[in-house]
Amino acid sequence: MPDRLPNELFASWFLRSGWSKGEVARLVNRRARDLGAAHVATDTSRVRRWLDGEQPRDPIPRILTELFSERFGCVVTLSDLGLREPPSPIAGTLTDLPWSPERTAELLADFCRSDLILGRRGAGGAPPLAAGAALVEPVKRWLLPATATRSAHPLGASGAAPRPRAGRAAPLVEQLEEAARTFRAWDAAAGGGIRRAAVVGQLYEVAEVLRQAPESAAPRLFHIAAQLALLAGEMALDSGLQATAQRYQILALHCAKESADRSLAVAILAVMSRQLVELNRAQDALDLLAVGRTAGRGELEPLVCSLVDAVEARAHGALGRAERCRQAVGRALSAHRDAQAHDGTPAPPWLAGYTAATLHTELGQAQRDLADRVPAAAADAVARFETAVLMYEREGAAALRGRVSALIGVADCRTLLGDAPAVVEALRVACSLAVRLRSRRCEERLRAVLSRALERFPEETALVDLAERPRNATAGCARVPMPALPLQAFTRS
Repeated sequence: MPDRLPNELFASWFLRSGWSKGEVARLVNRRARDLGAAHVATDTSRVRRWLDGEQPRDPIPRILTELFSERFGCVVTLSDLGLREPPSPIAGTLTDLPWSPERTAELLADFCRSDLILGRRGAGGAPPLAAGAALVEPVKRWLLPATATRSAHPLGASGAAPRPRAGRAAPLVEQLEEAARTFRAWDAAAGGGIRRAAVVGQLYEVAEVLRQAPESAAPRLFHIAAQLALLAGEMALDSGLQATAQRYQILALHCAKESADRSLAVAILAVMSRQLVELNRAQDALDLLAVGRTAGRGELEPLVCSLVDAVEARAHGALGRAERCRQAVGRALSAHRDAQAHDGTPAPPWLAGYTAATLHTELGQAQRDLADRVPAAAADAVARFETAVLMYEREGAAALRGRVSALIGVADCRTLLGDAPAVVEALRVACSLAVRLRSRRCEERLRAVLSRALERFPEETALVDLAERPRNATAGCARVPMPALPLQAFTRS
């Protein structure tokens, strides 16, 4: 009797990929070198043993999930491949929830340090993307109890460095809040790729400060950490680092819970759900949004309700549920109007970027996805995107990435509607603006829409010219204005 059974799940994905054993080996080795794992030396005989049931060693399981996810355009988990979760040095799964405040600060610092070392390659301690019950069930068990689990020991427990007095911590907290606002402005103006390391570095400093902070300052510091971790995740997503982005979102969720800000925690769940929609896991996104609604207990900021409804619309659109998508669109617009009506209550700083233009872009994408199954939705989608473009134009350079995204949406919908001149004009403007960005996500969407437009309108020479432009043709582009960051935000009191 054989010692192990063949891994039929892995064999199925392998056959559908069209790769040979040698190609898999080369791809694994190349990705391992990118991660700094120079000891990995896979060959065809090793791939054959995986097919026969051998479990590869870390970091190969994570590399395989990334490679197959990229190949098929959807989340491929370890269980999908018949592989076991390898031990992670940073408590890499969600099954160990909840964490104590001390553990949250420790893991936040460890993960940021790893990300800073590896840079564009992503954090080496990031586990594979979580999806399905592996993501939803632990979050549900953790968030839904009425009382949060708190550590019996304060953050500055015995053996830690002496804590600074609360009076010394207050100015530092204010500087960190100002830094977070500046980072958000950077991200909206130029995309996540250009200043991601600065955000991660600042987040690392916040995690280190948390270890010595007075207990009275801890909730406010955790709130800042949650905002920065959420932004770091969005920047990682903008750079094409899916697993790293999800890990930052999970860390942000922990920090938001420690800060007792329910609206922020639910907004983070909405951002996590949006990522799942884009990875073709729309039902998982709906399950996660349901957890957020229950955890919110009817006490959410109107803008957060609008964000949750907009992401729900995207999920229903991706699943082809026209009526549910329409209802969610209506709720999102209504909640956003309610938020605007409360003139005396300013939006939380971390929601300042969720403008009417952002909402119309989100809803336009929901209806665009629906148009794949309900073609009539394309007309509604293009109207949303065109409204967003006009709004972004009024905001100027501070919303450059949003404007490019909306223009790409216009071109995509006009392609479905067969309007070649409008497609050419939208893509021409989008290409001229996109060279000012550092956003891999925008680049990939732009290339995909341009490719579809060329298939639909092969006779349009203007589209051919746009497709042949060098990607790095940045000469003559105006610089995007960047707000200055106060230098004292990088120093501790």
